[in-house]
Amino acid sequence: MKHGNDKLFILMVAMLVTVIAAACSSSDPGEVSGLTLAGRGLTMNVSDLQRVDSMTYQDVDGAYYSVGPVAEGSELVVARVTIWNTRSGKLFLFVDGDAAILENDEREKAFLINPYERREVLPSAPSDLGRYTPLLWGPSDLPQDFNITGWVVFEAPEDFDAEIFEWEQVDFLTFPISVK
Repeated sequence: MKHGNDKLFILMVAMLVTVIAAACSSSDPGEVSGLTLAGRGLTMNVSDLQRVDSMTYQDVDGAYYSVGPVAEGSELVVARVTIWNTRSGKLFLFVDGDAAILENDEREKAFLINPYERREVLPSAPSDLGRYTPLLWGPSDLPQDFNITGWVVFEAPEDFDAEIFEWEQVDFLTFPISVK
């Protein structure tokens, strides 16, 4: 009987941590939307999933860049991700092509792309500059009680109806989603 109470207690604590992390993540409660889940090592929110033809950003070199799909009949899917470290002294994240996937109901997958490799230089600042920045890619140290927010980019077929966002870095979290 005690074992069942332990499981219930752990579940209640995990739910409470998720609610507290979502409530404390910003001073404007309207900034966090989407779905927030807690794993054993991190708490994560996925929101603003959108289909886009391309995305632009300005890199630290001062140049302007555009990222678009490579495969014929593909498009980009972007998602805003916030990760909180509420449990560990320090988390080491490494966001690469294996950190997350999108999956449809037929278990077909779309993978993250590296926006720093798949880019073209633009001659001047585009009108939509930085709409999907900062980018979440590469290594990041996340001390306890801090968070990081950024955009991840997938390439998917145009008719790909993603239903699941899976995160596979530090924790394995599965988010039911719909893409606009």
